[in-house]
Amino acid sequence: MTTPRWKSQSGSVALEVVMLVPIMVLVALFTLQLGVAGWTASQTQEAARQAARAQGMGLNAHTAAERALPGALRVDHISGGGGAVTLRVDVPRVSPLPQFTVVRRAVMPRTS
Repeated sequence: MTTPRWKSQSGSVALEVVMLVPIMVLVALFTLQLGVAGWTASQTQEAARQAARAQGMGLNAHTAAERALPGALRVDHISGGGGAVTLRVDVPRVSPLPQFTVVRRAVMPRTS
């Protein structure tokens, strides 16, 4: 008596699924990390604008940048002068990708 064909292939299907699931999880994590990086870039740009605006009004640019960033993000470095502010923020890690930062610059024109 021969074994039905579908029974003989059930082990190979299980093996394929076991090998495919970790790859799918890694792809999902990398995609999520890219989304977090884009979100961080957007939030950092807005924080740089707020910091440049505050600096132009004679206020503390670092405080303005920190207030503009959501709770998950922190200012790593801020520099500027003459109406320009450069802001550096670390991207939160949600995947095995290495840690990286986002740098954004904003310039506020001076009004006379």
